[in-house]
Amino acid sequence: MNKPPEQTTRGYTLKEGPVIYQQEESLEDDERLKKDLTLAELNHVFKLYLGKLGIRTSDISILGQFSVIFNDSRFSHWHSMSLAEQDLALTKLVLLPPIYGELIEKIGELAGDKQVIKWVTKDAYQNAIDSFSHSAFVQQKYKNRFPGFKVILFLTQVPQGLNLAVVDNGFGELVVKPKKSFTGQTYDDDIMMKITDWIIRLFTKQERRAKQQIAYTGGQGMALKKIKIELGLDYALHFFTTGAVFELKLKNYF
Repeated sequence: MNKPPEQTTRGYTLKEGPVIYQQEESLEDDERLKKDLTLAELNHVFKLYLGKLGIRTSDISILGQFSVIFNDSRFSHWHSMSLAEQDLALTKLVLLPPIYGELIEKIGELAGDKQVIKWVTKDAYQNAIDSFSHSAFVQQKYKNRFPGFKVILFLTQVPQGLNLAVVDNGFGELVVKPKKSFTGQTYDDDIMMKITDWIIRLFTKQERRAKQQIAYTGGQGMALKKIKIELGLDYALHFFTTGAVFELKLKNYF
């Protein structure tokens, strides 16, 4: 992991900040290029987000930030993996290293509420992992770069406020992720399908061949909705062709 630079009077620049790798960093040139492309893409998505809101980069001050890169080679051939293989990979990806907790705690201290920031970013990065799995399957996106997300805590001048952004280079649009039944089919509101699926799960013990479908962590949409209901915080999701931004408004100054 890179060491964070000294903070300037205007905060960090987008190119600064620690980078977490999910695995050991490869010394191969193509791996380094993939890393650089991922970081550049995350910064580009954040600039698109600012442009959508009509905010200039010169009018913000970045108080803290770090990036997480999932440099797992399986994402480059995700579309050819079985559902079981994808599930296994995602189970490992949601377990972030201890250094993540240390960095997000520092962001929480700057934001004024460490526990809330931990809760919110956990939901946001799991939602990002959902979008990674769709990008890897539908777009075969990660052949020349890695999936990743970036946490940015920043101040805006106009309007004045403190914001947390979680930027990812996933699917880039709102995707409704279907529930999957035991047989690999998607649920609808048919009660008979649900009953049939329950009976199959109860009595079937045979090994099944995994289907070639998209695996995902699931349930993150509801987790995000709880932020406004239970925490009383305003959040928004912004989608672009190259990624998405989860935005949390922490404080406004009038």
